[in-house]
Amino acid sequence: MARKKGGRTVDIGIDLTSNEIRVVALSRAGSEYVLERFAIAEIDPAFFSAGRIADAKGLAERIKEILETNGISAKKAIVSLSGKAAITRVIELPRMGAPQTRQAISLQINQYVPFPPGDTVYDYRVLPQRKGGAQAMQEILLVATRASTIQSLVTTLQYAGIDVWAIKITSLAAWNLLGAKLEGYTQSVGIVDMRDTISELSFFLDGAFRMARSIELGYNSIVGKIAQLLGVGVSEAEEYLRAEPVDLMLAEEEVDPTEDNRLREAVMAVFTSFVTELVRSIRYYESQAARTDRVGKLMFFGNIRYFKNLSAYLERETGLEVNEVSLSSLMQYQQGVYALDVLHSHAEKMVVAAGLCVDFFKKGRIEYNLLPSVYFVRQQAWNVFKIGIVLLLIMAGFMYYQFKDLESKESTVSAELQRVQAEEAKWRGDADKFDQVKSEISTKKPKFSQIFALVKAQIMWPAIMEELGNMIPDTCYIDEIDFEAATKEIVMKGVAVDRIDIMQFAIALDYSDFFTQTTVDESVESLSSGSGGGGIGAGGGGGASGMGITTGAHNPYGPGSPASHNKGRGVLSQRGRVWNSREALGNSDFVNSMPADFELPRLGIRAGRSIQDYFESREMFVGSYKFEFDITTKLQDKALVQEEAVSGLSVLEEVTKDVLNT
Repeated sequence: MARKKGGRTVDIGIDLTSNEIRVVALSRAGSEYVLERFAIAEIDPAFFSAGRIADAKGLAERIKEILETNGISAKKAIVSLSGKAAITRVIELPRMGAPQTRQAISLQINQYVPFPPGDTVYDYRVLPQRKGGAQAMQEILLVATRASTIQSLVTTLQYAGIDVWAIKITSLAAWNLLGAKLEGYTQSVGIVDMRDTISELSFFLDGAFRMARSIELGYNSIVGKIAQLLGVGVSEAEEYLRAEPVDLMLAEEEVDPTEDNRLREAVMAVFTSFVTELVRSIRYYESQAARTDRVGKLMFFGNIRYFKNLSAYLERETGLEVNEVSLSSLMQYQQGVYALDVLHSHAEKMVVAAGLCVDFFKKGRIEYNLLPSVYFVRQQAWNVFKIGIVLLLIMAGFMYYQFKDLESKESTVSAELQRVQAEEAKWRGDADKFDQVKSEISTKKPKFSQIFALVKAQIMWPAIMEELGNMIPDTCYIDEIDFEAATKEIVMKGVAVDRIDIMQFAIALDYSDFFTQTTVDESVESLSSGSGGGGIGAGGGGGASGMGITTGAHNPYGPGSPASHNKGRGVLSQRGRVWNSREALGNSDFVNSMPADFELPRLGIRAGRSIQDYFESREMFVGSYKFEFDITTKLQDKALVQEEAVSGLSVLEEVTKDVLNT
């Protein structure tokens, strides 16, 4: 951040031309910029040759002299680079990721700039998508120059004792200030910087750079042409302009023919040519841009002091709005810090230098910085080193005071140590006993682990058989029970008075905490004489022609069983008594509340049958059949582990681990 005069360092913007240096230092007050210091002075054109600095040490001495004369102590600077020495253009590439864009530009840089690849430095930024632009393409603003040009600038400033923080194109530096004043303007804006040998014309739209053009007429070349037309020297022609600036808007009828009007005629002839080039550049831009990208405004600054009513003249000739720009319209001045009359006489020239300073107040990386990263990293490393030295000195002082504080506490710590040692001696006997017990536990732990493993592997048959006994209905009799250790299955075979008891037995098993995945295989055998016998249940089939049965709307034995073909209601009974399954269940709420589509998918019942098929009203002869069943069920984890024993041993195991880890 720029700072005021008073022996303190300020950050400066340096705008170099071939015969002049312009320096500005800014501060910031809220959203406004404040001019802290400025300097403007002539320099010898002999310092330059072919657009480059030929005498770096000589120019450095001149810069130091100018800064000292104006009371400026600078350590860090951002330097301008004329658009004549660089390339500023918008290129189009297919839309892609940032790494791919960087690689594409690096591989194709020689297609965009006329400099040798080994002597080229560049920077770029992807521009926002333009209205009406191709969605598959992206526009990129590319700036580039020769590495040797950058090197000469860096060397010069290093000789002057100033760190180069960035190098920026003049038009982009000026836009730092002008862009904020034009926010919301929808038409294209042209900014014209009249420099020494050329006038740089740049077009911006919606805050983004679009195109740069050079008009080969700057202040020096304009004065040179005027001198040539007058037949005088350049310095003499410049004195004429200073003494009596020509009014470009003076009407021909107001010109006094009796006076010497050669200066006016020369100036008007030169500016006629200037306007022609200006209009040609504007038309070229509009031909390359979309129809909506018409230029609506021109902003003039630079060395324009001696051309009276220039903006009005250009408005008349171009038909565009033209504004002359000076620092007074862009920032605040300070009273009593610098000569305001000198400032006002050069305010139009200081726009670029002030725009360079704006980058000191922006967060993050400086955009369009042509300073190679090697210089920037070196400066950063040096700054980090200096900060590190300061931090080390601070740390050394802090450590010294800490040492003195620790020294004063040493006696207190020593007394505390003696107390702790006495406490340790007091508890040493108990600690030794604890270590002895710990050793014994560690010795016996393998045997404990074996016992624990055996207990966890035991199957608790008493509890299983007790649970099974509680599940068996009084009307079911188990003839045979078998346990398959590999599958943890229990297979039970037996007989029942009726199949409802079988189903209730299977359901009770499946809802027990001990058993799961219960399946049923059942069959019925007629006990009456002359019966053909037969099987029912999951398999169905068989005959029951000897006795016959009558059912309601449902047949529990499945389609195709003999009962399904008995259409009559009357049957022969040995005892003349009909048994009803709903009566047997006592019209239980459980059966009444069952939904019509409830199924028992794990009890060997085929899909699609509802619970009413097994618990609805059935009529058959009691005592005429024998119901046999095979029930298979699996043991759950609860039935396989002796929970109380394992729980107790688990607690003991955790306690043992805690003791051994102490």
